[in-house]
Amino acid sequence: MEHGHVACDSVQYLESWIDVLGNGLLKKTTLKPGNDQLDNPQTGQSVNIWIRTMLENRKVIEPPQNLSFTIGSGDVNEALEICVPLMKLEENILILADVRFCSPNSGCQPPGSTLLLEVKLLSISGTRIKEKSEDEQLQLINRERGKGNNYFQSKDYQLALLTYTCALKIIESSSTGAVNLEQKDMLLDEKMKCYSNMAACHLKTGNLKETISCCDMVLQHRPHHCKALFRKGKVLAMQQIYPLSIVFLKKALAVQPEHPGSRSV
Repeated sequence: MEHGHVACDSVQYLESWIDVLGNGLLKKTTLKPGNDQLDNPQTGQSVNIWIRTMLENRKVIEPPQNLSFTIGSGDVNEALEICVPLMKLEENILILADVRFCSPNSGCQPPGSTLLLEVKLLSISGTRIKEKSEDEQLQLINRERGKGNNYFQSKDYQLALLTYTCALKIIESSSTGAVNLEQKDMLLDEKMKCYSNMAACHLKTGNLKETISCCDMVLQHRPHHCKALFRKGKVLAMQQIYPLSIVFLKKALAVQPEHPGSRSV
């Protein structure tokens, strides 16, 4: 079955590109609107899509295929993980993405390449994350955060930040259901892990303001969190606010004298 609607060699003629991340690395545009009367797919639900992967000049590098996955599971590339939840049922879109956001085997394209994905959302099924069990929620959160850790270890801090942010969205979605005290504590722990990891990413990329913000979020709920104390103290020293820096570094040493936060994530 043919789903394609692109009719010329360049996609630049198309209007209404949405810069999804605000940095030009991931864009989408609608070829055919979907059913506005239905909800978008939610975290935890299963979707079935039709997808074709091309170069920007529309040369097909991966044959069209049907693909099923769970929103938020981390089973697909970041381009699909981010854009499919923005779709309506039966909507047909184009995604213009930096190759890092696409599957690893996408034609073995060099870094900095741009790929074009044509996607149609065929079906949505299953329960949302807030309706799933605590174990299922934790599994989805850990898988997404684990992807972020892998990106961090490979020094792709931008993608790491993106996946930690996705993990936070899963946590927020989980929190909207009927949550008991034990689940609430579990979700808060996972949230703090994400913010701690995000602080590490921001520190690596020199985003000092964002590093402080993430550390403050952790320390608001975990005032003795060693890595958050250490990173905040380090940033304050970089900003030459030495008296306050010493306060936080001493607190970090008091919590864990042998290791005040040298490990990154």
